[in-house]
Parts: sequence; C-alpha cells; structure tokens
Amino acid sequence: MEKRLAASVNILPASFVMYLWKGEIQDATESLLLAKTRTSKVQELTDFVKSIHPYAVPEVLSFPVDQGYLPYLKRMDDAVPDG
Repeated sequence: MEKRLAASVNILPASFVMYLWKGEIQDATESLLLAKTRTSKVQELTDFVKSIHPYAVPEVLSFPVDQGYLPYLKRMDDAVPDG
C-alpha cells in the first residue's frame, strides 16, 4: 500500500491449497491476496510480490476489468497513480 501499487488489498487468510510441484503433490496453508490495481501497474506489483514471497514461483494472476461501479473505479484511479 505504501508503494501505491494497489488501491486496496483483500487478505483472505488460512486457505488450504494442493498443487503439483516438481512432479509431487504438495499441500500448504496460504493466504490469498486480491490486489486491485491498474493494468499499467501489474508488472511492477508482480515484481514486488516476487521480491517478498517465500515461494520460488508465487501465484500472480491478472484479470482485466472492463466494467464496474464508476465511483469505485474513479477512487482506484485516484489511489494508484498511472505511469
């Protein structure tokens, strides 16, 4: 938040996950973060997550938003500077 890479972040704690890693099934307890940001900030946010995440390959996904409540989208634009 201090780096202004996201307008807001939801933290959903204690999510159980199973995944395949190097040919073996793994399981863990993770926290899921939903970060709302601009498309232009996705790479910078991804780089930041990679720099602090304990996994070698953290899960970072991006979903474009083509519609939404305009006052909320404006608040996001105000919270995360473009460029």
